[in-house]
Amino acid sequence: MAKDLSQKLGQAAEKLSLSSDPVAWIEREFFIPETKNDPVLRGHLKLQPYQRDALYEALSRDENGEYKYRTIIWSDIKKSIKSTIAAAVNLARAETTEWGEFYVIANDLKQADSRVAKYIRRSIILNPKTNPKKNKGYKIRGYTIEVPGGSVIEAIPIDPSGEAGSNADQLTWSELWGSNEGAKQNMWAEMTLSPTKKGQSFRWVESYAGFAEEADLLYSLYDTGVKKGEMLWPDRKYDVTDGTPTVLELYVNREARMLCLWNTQPRNPWQTKDYYASEAAILPPNQFQRMHRNQWVSSTETFVPMEWWDACKHAPEDWPKIEKARQPMIITLDAAVSGAALGIFMGCRHPDNPREILTVYSQKWDPGGSDGKIDFYGTEENPGLDLVLRRLINEYNVIMVAYDEFQLHSFTSQMKLDGLAWFRAFPQGNERLIADSLFRDLIRERRFWHRGEKDLREHVQNADAKIDPQDRKIRIVKRAERLNNDLAVCASMCCRELMRLNIV
Repeated sequence: MAKDLSQKLGQAAEKLSLSSDPVAWIEREFFIPETKNDPVLRGHLKLQPYQRDALYEALSRDENGEYKYRTIIWSDIKKSIKSTIAAAVNLARAETTEWGEFYVIANDLKQADSRVAKYIRRSIILNPKTNPKKNKGYKIRGYTIEVPGGSVIEAIPIDPSGEAGSNADQLTWSELWGSNEGAKQNMWAEMTLSPTKKGQSFRWVESYAGFAEEADLLYSLYDTGVKKGEMLWPDRKYDVTDGTPTVLELYVNREARMLCLWNTQPRNPWQTKDYYASEAAILPPNQFQRMHRNQWVSSTETFVPMEWWDACKHAPEDWPKIEKARQPMIITLDAAVSGAALGIFMGCRHPDNPREILTVYSQKWDPGGSDGKIDFYGTEENPGLDLVLRRLINEYNVIMVAYDEFQLHSFTSQMKLDGLAWFRAFPQGNERLIADSLFRDLIRERRFWHRGEKDLREHVQNADAKIDPQDRKIRIVKRAERLNNDLAVCASMCCRELMRLNIV
């Protein structure tokens, strides 16, 4: 009896502590594996000073006991534990809300469950007091977490038709920059805060910046919170990782009842110069600025700096000897949708270093006739694609011809009937994203060889990179409609096929 009473008093005191000081409760009760072996932290979450102060403000209440803010935007640079903090806030609130509803929302169910919801489950399991094996009040069932008091935390995908009419105590939107725009806006409208909660509910958005032309909802929140808000603590400074004190970019829009943290500086001890140097070496510049500096960027940028391309040029004496009849080759073809341009590229792996790709042949055809139609055949004096392709297949060990089917279906169908080689239509969806991303990596790492071919360089220079918002792969696009980039696309497809087929 005395033991049960002591436990109940302890639980009551714990809830009172959570209600009066939720941030202290988070640091005491939220567990992470990264500090498990730390002799001081022993699995507990340690917040940085700027995070702690911003959290106190985000979870503050007015004189009526209502939350001061209906919308909290927690936008921080990558690797600043945004998702962990969102998870901690959800669990802290669920612990003291009877029969509460807490939803973690992302573009798809996997994304919703793999970040914030995952960290909530992990903390419950790591905490000796809440591990479901010892405390039956905590239940983890698929994408749903139940805590004592009847509150439920659930991970859900963006699906406006399936989630209308919620009565949520907290709506947590994870990585809002990457969601499908139409469905995202509809879902945002459907998942409104209920007036019956009487100031005891709020939206929490955790994300870094997106692409300005694609993330309309997140940008509108940024516009409301940052551009139309006011800096909350203009005289209060927090150190960045090099020790420089800077003002924290924490904004408030009182009319909208919105608090917006939009931090653009590395303020966590693990965000070192070496870490950013390695990230800058592998990421496109706009991706680095977006993820690691929380800057709004365009989804289109230069495909590669031409300094990278020129560094891939090799002098004739450096090239390995290639046996035409034995070295496996792949030919790729691309034709422009407009402009009647054509490109052919042939490449192979380096015979001594299969991780590197060699340019064996490349040629472009610009529009030749007044009718704007593609001329595949040319003349004896000026051979077209047909004669060039046949000559290469006769002279080299060509094991595949890959092509963009959209403009080349009729031409390649005739080639197939002639039995010249194995022809394969190269998929222009996700496979192109993989190819173009690979091609860029090969150039950056100087694993793509060329001789400085003028036309090939021109087409690479004409290429921009469109970044896919979902998986962050890139796609080669024209810098301008009048500029052709067919040889760049050909080289990209060739690199992908050589690597995919593991041809040596």
